Amino acid sequence: MATLVAGAAVREAVHRGSRVRFVQVLPAGLSAEDRTEMDVAMFGVALRALHRQRRVPCTFETVEGDAALTLVERSRGAAVLVVGRDAPDTANSVGKYCQEHASCDVLTVAGPESSLQPTGGKDVTASGTS
Repeated sequence: MATLVAGAAVREAVHRGSRVRFVQVLPAGLSAEDRTEMDVAMFGVALRALHRQRRVPCTFETVEGDAALTLVERSRGAAVLVVGRDAPDTANSVGKYCQEHASCDVLTVAGPESSLQPTGGKDVTASGTS
């Protein structure tokens, strides 16, 4: 899912002529080794999404905390927040919370068999949550 979210965020940034901020929200208490492994994985996903795109300014951010709250907070001032669709049996509805509370548009990315579904204007914020 992270690959699809990152790709959608980069496409939105290119379309809007804006930058993309990759935000990964990790649960508190991870070991340094686990955190490093997740940082490297996110960086790789972001680089693959940016491949062959010209001059898309971007930043990378990894924070600990509640994914839904953090993404809504970090999306302030963004044109769009790009998140993955919640699994039907998910107790934590990150995507739904973002749709209900973000002050910007929210683009929900479904699995590969589904299409992008916008809901609802500067930066594009992509989330990678774990």
